Amino acid sequence: MSRARMTLAFVLLLLLLVPAGAAPAEFSGQLILKDGGKTMPGKIYVQDGKMRQEFQDEEGQTVTIVRPDKKVIWIVVPQEKAYAEMPLKARLPGQFLQMPPDALKKRRVGTETVNGYVADKYEVTVKGGKEGVMQQTIWVAQKLGVPLKMISPEQNFSLEYRSIKEGKVAERLFAPPPGFRKMTSPIGFTMRVRQETE
Repeated sequence: MSRARMTLAFVLLLLLLVPAGAAPAEFSGQLILKDGGKTMPGKIYVQDGKMRQEFQDEEGQTVTIVRPDKKVIWIVVPQEKAYAEMPLKARLPGQFLQMPPDALKKRRVGTETVNGYVADKYEVTVKGGKEGVMQQTIWVAQKLGVPLKMISPEQNFSLEYRSIKEGKVAERLFAPPPGFRKMTSPIGFTMRVRQETE
């Protein structure tokens, strides 16, 4: 999976959540992504709807920052001291992590404990896949109001938060580092990222 596809897949998957009445979550933790036979560990930071993910692969580190308050996504490449900016077009009232309005079907099927948190289990039907629809299972922590685990059997894909530490997360983590250049070249990383969304 390319870096651009991987980072955008995370953003799209993290939209598949359920609105909750819990206070805005603030935590950090480990993120485990499994895509086919490949496992990719990373880090996750959440603060009042803002989100930061960090991954390290053979190409280097990639950081994805999602800012619903600014309606923007930043993809930061530290080794190049540069970042790309994309508009966050989805309308996201309340918390960023929520069930998308275009979900074809969503159903709460039970409650389970996931990584130490009591979580509501949802079966969700979304557009995509060979048949035009895909089934996903999402566990949403009652205390945090955000998901801890998502499985998509048809895609052989899963995403899970582990080793969660609740508490203050530094504000500076949710913006490109000072001095990093913004990439705007149509043949650069920004264009490659946009092509992955089409």
